[in-house]
Amino acid sequence: MSKIVFLSDLHLSPTHGFFWDNFRIACDAANDAMAEAVIVTGDLCINGPDSDEEMDFAARALSRLRGQVLAIPGNHDVGDEPPGQDPAQIVDGPRLARWDEAFGADRFALDVGAWRLIGLNAQLLGSSLPQEVEQMAWMTQHIDGAEGRPVALVLHKPLFIETAAEDQPTASSINPAPRAALLPLLEAGGVKMVISGHLHASRDRVVDGIRHLWLPALAFLGSASHGGTPAIGALAVDFSGPEAVVTELPMPGAVAHDLAVLKEHGRYKFLRDMPPCPPPAEQTVLDDAAE
Repeated sequence: MSKIVFLSDLHLSPTHGFFWDNFRIACDAANDAMAEAVIVTGDLCINGPDSDEEMDFAARALSRLRGQVLAIPGNHDVGDEPPGQDPAQIVDGPRLARWDEAFGADRFALDVGAWRLIGLNAQLLGSSLPQEVEQMAWMTQHIDGAEGRPVALVLHKPLFIETAAEDQPTASSINPAPRAALLPLLEAGGVKMVISGHLHASRDRVVDGIRHLWLPALAFLGSASHGGTPAIGALAVDFSGPEAVVTELPMPGAVAHDLAVLKEHGRYKFLRDMPPCPPPAEQTVLDDAAE
């Protein structure tokens, strides 16, 4: 079996349950797909950088998924790389440690079908933390060890929006300096595909010989200003052959939430600031996961 299910941008919280129903629907779809693994590409939380409870809740929620589950962090889990979307939540050592305690690792390498998948912690790229250097060495080792397999890089943020020549810092994609360091390694190492979330939009195109797949979100619609199509959903990718085949998972009943409406058109800057509206009691979550 060479099929992988990708879920992205869940934005779960024990105090703010806006997107819990979408997550449950996605779990059912992922379990029905009977894939080799489920990969979750970041933003599992709403306020993960500053909440032990949210990180624990997200980790327990993933137990609803059957089989192997691999998760990598996003900016709403461990904080953003500088300059960041939210200066109050920049990635640091304690935030990384909280993630590792909950999920065990912030990167992965997986051989599936004809491909090697390498998952990175995008929030380290440009962070100047010691873990950034360690991750680059780890990634190079696993790219070099692919033994001719095409490589798919999986991370929370896209490498760029339109082209690799973008030269302005942004919270929407990997910033110019770490991208410039990363791209030669990808080109030399046979990376044929980059799979990312973060923008809550779908897009699938080839740029400079590398296929860039943007994943839909489970939580709310993104903006069309980035060039993708704002989308709610989940994807399955078949890696059995030299060309990856992408299909949408059916998610009947999922709601395409509008973030501006949720935040009452500017009344609240962040979802974490909103009045509590919890999902079902945590015991119910645990009971459901054990079914």
